[in-house]
Amino acid sequence: MLSDFKTITFERRDHIAIVTLNRPEARNAYDDTMQGELSTAWREIRGNDDIWCAVVTAAGKDAFCAGRDVKELSAFQQQGKLVPRYDPRHPSYGDFGAHLHKFGINKPIVGAINGFAVGGGLGLLLSCDLRIMSETAWIGDLHVNIGQIGGAGRILRQLPYAVAAELILSGQRIGAERAREVGLVNRVVAPDEVLPEALRWAEQLCRMSPLAVQRSKEIMQTLMALPTGSTALEEYYMAQMRLTEDGREGPMAFREKRAPRWTGK
Repeated sequence: MLSDFKTITFERRDHIAIVTLNRPEARNAYDDTMQGELSTAWREIRGNDDIWCAVVTAAGKDAFCAGRDVKELSAFQQQGKLVPRYDPRHPSYGDFGAHLHKFGINKPIVGAINGFAVGGGLGLLLSCDLRIMSETAWIGDLHVNIGQIGGAGRILRQLPYAVAAELILSGQRIGAERAREVGLVNRVVAPDEVLPEALRWAEQLCRMSPLAVQRSKEIMQTLMALPTGSTALEEYYMAQMRLTEDGREGPMAFREKRAPRWTGK
């Protein structure tokens, strides 16, 4: 049940789902329980046609997500074991809820980054399509600081090489304004405005045709994964969109000078 979560909360506001990481005592680091609960939340967002957009945020003001719970990781390592989701023999192997990008969600995700995002927390930020960050927040990869290797590929796809190298190789942090300057976040706002601003963006997205938004995200995600861009996919989806109810409704509403009535079909 979505109401039975222990490490996250899941809320609905009309067509918007709000997922909140809720381990402030651990700086919202994700343990094995949170991984499973996030997986359930992402599947609900992906499969529920009445959800058109999602906002991801965290409890507290100093931390968005501290990445993997290192204490849990170390406890398993001391026993010569892997955390269950890293163990190929475990039923939950590979089910990493913190790896949002693996769930194939074609609905826009707005990140309300209320505090620092490091390690896997940075990976979660990078999986959001739009990002609103607190002016007091900062980001870092930090894997090298504890002798680990992080998600270099995701960072390289979204940042210039030199900036990615700064994050990945040096273990240094980048502040909110610099993150905005290099294009990693869309807006930097006062701490108390992070969630309200993210919700305003989500509400704006929900005023668009959900089908058009979802197909546009699919195109963007697919083209990002290709070695070179291709217009063929864009042209195919453009043609298909024009045959849908929403594709007909948009031009008709424009012609009739009224607000469109989207159906998501």
